[in-house]
Amino acid sequence: MYENLLEAMKVEKVTFLQMGELLDCRYQTVSDVANGVTKKGFYYEDACKIQKVFFPKYNMEYLFKRK
Repeated sequence: MYENLLEAMKVEKVTFLQMGELLDCRYQTVSDVANGVTKKGFYYEDACKIQKVFFPKYNMEYLFKRK
């Protein structure tokens, strides 16, 4: 589970739908990964896109630290 990412999404008002559109996948897929439903986590390239587009003021290590 990416607790810091989920909190940043609330603060910045970013939705799973927006991230899904960016990554060209279903919003449910992004939600499952972020909430820890799937074990695999985000691919590095996808994490970079998310951070660059939606959370440029956040540190990558902070955003994608898994709990």
